[in-house]
Amino acid sequence: MAERFDYVVVGGGVAGTCCARLLCTKAPKATVCLVSPTEILKTIKVVQRVTDNMDELTVIEQPVASFDDANLTFVKDHVKSLDSDAKRLELGSGRIVEYGKVSLCTGASPRVHLVDSSRVLTVRDTDSAERLSEALARASTRRVVVAGNGAIALEVVNKLRGVEIVWVVKHAHVGDSLLDVDVSLHLLDQFERQNKGKVVVTRRGGDGHGSGPSEEKEAEIRAPSAAPGFAHALGPKWTQSFPSFDATRGTKLDVVYNRSLVNVVEEGESREGEGENWPVTAILSDGERVGADLVISCIGVWPNTTWLPEGKFDLAEDGGLRVSPSMETSVKDVYAAGDVCTLEGDILGPQFFQIRLWSQARMTAEFAAHCMVDSAEAELLDLGFDLFTHVTHFFGQKVILIGLYDGQGLEDEPDECKVSYTRQTADTFVRVLLLRGRLQGAVLVGDTDLEEVLENLILSGIDLSRYGPEMLDPEVDLEDYFD
Repeated sequence: MAERFDYVVVGGGVAGTCCARLLCTKAPKATVCLVSPTEILKTIKVVQRVTDNMDELTVIEQPVASFDDANLTFVKDHVKSLDSDAKRLELGSGRIVEYGKVSLCTGASPRVHLVDSSRVLTVRDTDSAERLSEALARASTRRVVVAGNGAIALEVVNKLRGVEIVWVVKHAHVGDSLLDVDVSLHLLDQFERQNKGKVVVTRRGGDGHGSGPSEEKEAEIRAPSAAPGFAHALGPKWTQSFPSFDATRGTKLDVVYNRSLVNVVEEGESREGEGENWPVTAILSDGERVGADLVISCIGVWPNTTWLPEGKFDLAEDGGLRVSPSMETSVKDVYAAGDVCTLEGDILGPQFFQIRLWSQARMTAEFAAHCMVDSAEAELLDLGFDLFTHVTHFFGQKVILIGLYDGQGLEDEPDECKVSYTRQTADTFVRVLLLRGRLQGAVLVGDTDLEEVLENLILSGIDLSRYGPEMLDPEVDLEDYFD
């Protein structure tokens, strides 16, 4: 016999947990069901309130038993299928759950290199991180090849010590998905200075400045299968489980720009000039063959939509569920939030764009919950989509990103209408971007204490043309200047 709930949320990651708990709060007389294959759920904790519109967040794991929402029913299972006409979900156990409205928070899964090797490990979620830690411990690791250029690759490279790392970067600088070339170089230089004598960094295929000889050839990549578990995304401290290697060996980081991974073969080969064989060989797009103990693949994600009925939902080019300004999909009473959805059109404010981050998972999930219960607060919460903000750490440095910090969406604007100013010291980096004299975005590295005033200047739209680079003069107190 089917069970019926007013609201059902699918997924126990950050988006699912935030959405379900807010539904319980905003609709205390309604019945809310959270479906997740594991009783350990991911949720958000605010580490620090940085500005009125920006929080530094961390992801924590909590057992569902710790949630005291009286109107919440937890079902440990996975969703097998969705029938939107009958408004029902069939679970893996055969259980049928009917809903009034449902929120799909099934996240995303790692893109996978089509190479057949037990020594190629794809990393994106909790389960894959555990497998990587076990493999590192087993392999008596001397050298690893890291393929990828996003946040996870940056964390892997930053954490591994006492091994040789060959970092294969498809772009002209590291961290291309979040960072521009100047910030990238500053962080890498800081990393070298802070680890002087412990980490030796070499760079090939470019110095991080130019475009370099970009190669089109790359190992074939596929979207993940519709895994019923929808494993949870990594938390901020996932690399703590990495084993400790012999630090006396030192750490050698070889950054290879403008190259991609073409193939991996399990055969004893040595790198040119080396006298030993390795268990696995990574073949790069320029033909170079790199012997290693392990290949770690961190090449992005695909939204988990492949389990949904084919042709029923409107999907974006990146495979995510297209949603309306109220977070509703193309199917009535079916909402989506977090990594599984794609934000487009009217929902995007002038200085906002989507990156699949914990902060946006929380924001979209809570907004979806308000919209599902027709909350009057929804009109206020959609202001969060006006300005992109993100606080993170790379190579031990605090990084704050505000607005269109790298000119996202401004590509068609005339170059003469855009200007940027930079201030850099040994420990900090600040760059602002203006369009026709009005601040559009900023990137801050280190402790600058400028995030609040720059955020306010973006939102206010004040014409700053007459100030020029003086606005970043360290002798000028911006907060008083524009008070």
